[in-house]
Amino acid sequence: MPPFATQKPLTTLALTAGAAALSLFGAVAPAGAAAAGPSGQAAPATARNAYVDGQVVSKLPLTIRAAATTASAALGSYPPGAIVHISCKVNGQTVDGNPRWYKLHDRTGWLAARYVVNLGTVPWC
Repeated sequence: MPPFATQKPLTTLALTAGAAALSLFGAVAPAGAAAAGPSGQAAPATARNAYVDGQVVSKLPLTIRAAATTASAALGSYPPGAIVHISCKVNGQTVDGNPRWYKLHDRTGWLAARYVVNLGTVPWC
């Protein structure tokens, strides 16, 4: 038997043991866990965590729009202080100096970012 034939099982064993040790010491996040960023905020949306929370900061109900413009159809609204689930952001119509719009995760529609404080890093669509 060639001398390298015995190295493969040992290499596999070493890699498995190393991964187990790293997970014990917290170097690897458990599957499905949402990691916090350096600032302590929630991590950006990923395949495991498909949205970022945001909070409506308008004084009146915030209209949900069909597109990233105030001229698009109104699809409903959120009351001030509501927590919303944001999938991603785009540049759209500028609202009070802010061109960003957030795509909602759990329903169809967009919110003007001017009136939403994101509680994590929102990725681009």
